[in-house]
Order: sequence, then C-alpha cells, then structure tokens
Amino acid sequence: MVRHCGDTQDDAGKAVKVDKQHNKGTAGDLIVVATVSKPHGLVGALKVRVETHNPDRFRPGRRLMGVVAGRPLTFTVAKFVPQNDWGLLTLAEVATLEQAEAMRGVDLGISETELAPLPAGSYYTFQIIGLAVRSQTGEALGTVTSVEELPAGDAYVVRDGPRQFRIPARGDIVREIDLARGVMVIDDVEGLR
Repeated sequence: MVRHCGDTQDDAGKAVKVDKQHNKGTAGDLIVVATVSKPHGLVGALKVRVETHNPDRFRPGRRLMGVVAGRPLTFTVAKFVPQNDWGLLTLAEVATLEQAEAMRGVDLGISETELAPLPAGSYYTFQIIGLAVRSQTGEALGTVTSVEELPAGDAYVVRDGPRQFRIPARGDIVREIDLARGVMVIDDVEGLR
C-alpha cells in the first residue's frame, strides 16, 4: 500500500496539509505550516490557517520563516492557541496592529531540512503534487494537482486539461510512486476516470 504522510507529531499519519483552496505546500524552498489570514486584536496576534498536523511547529520559541513585502524574515513563536484548522499565533517580532496587517496572506514555514525522514512508501503531500500520473501500460493520464481530505480517506486529484478525476490514496489503485522520475503509476480500473 502506498500512502502519503508527513508532518505529524509521530511522522506516521497525515501529510503537510495542502490548502484545499490554493493547493499550497511549498513557497520556494519553504514548507508552509501556516498561512496568515488576518490580524486578531490590537497587539499583533494573527489568525492563521494551519497547514500541518504537527502541533510542535507552533511551540513557543520555534522559528518560522516568511516573506513579507519581498523580504525573507525569520519569526519566533511566542504563543499559539489552536482552533481546529485555524489558530491564533503570536510572533515575538509582530507587536502592533500595523505589523500584523502587513502579515496578511503571508505563508509561514520551515525549511525542508527540518522535516523528519519518512518510512519507505510514505510521502509528504508536497512531494505528491505535480507528479505525472500514468497507467500501468504507460498511458499519460494527467498530473496530481492537489490532495483532498475526504471522510473516507485522502484522494489525489488528477487533472488532464479540462478533465479531472480522483484517485484514492488508500487501497490498490496506486501501484508505484517514483519521486526521482516524477511519476505515479496507477491501476486504471474501469470507472476510475
């Protein structure tokens, strides 16, 4: 069974989440763990969309990177209050409403070197997005554009021009993932697309 997994507390479950609306996973060399939505309050707190399942990423004292007004900056987590897929984040370097306003839309992240290695057959979501999808006979079927978290399990969204279909991440449909070649090979069963 091939599954994607990643930035979790035990590095054996969910992947670095992909923002379902924007399909984010990386920003340059940055692995996105949160996206600033808006300021919260008057003293620099930020409402953020959490893009990771690893709560340690927001432990006080942890460093996060972001690009603000074209400048790469490093921030120190002062406080974090989780709220399901969201959270209230206070950064030591952001102390005013004006500074918080400048953070609107900023992706906050870590470098890829900070990610824990995964067991064989497991992948971070950002590694899956962009893979070319081929059938076992070599037919090009499209490209993975996002990963959706569904009640029955995650699904890889594959797009080929205007056509789109989903591949269940669990089960026997995915036969091989070759990151070096950038290819996912699937069993193109009847009714899949």
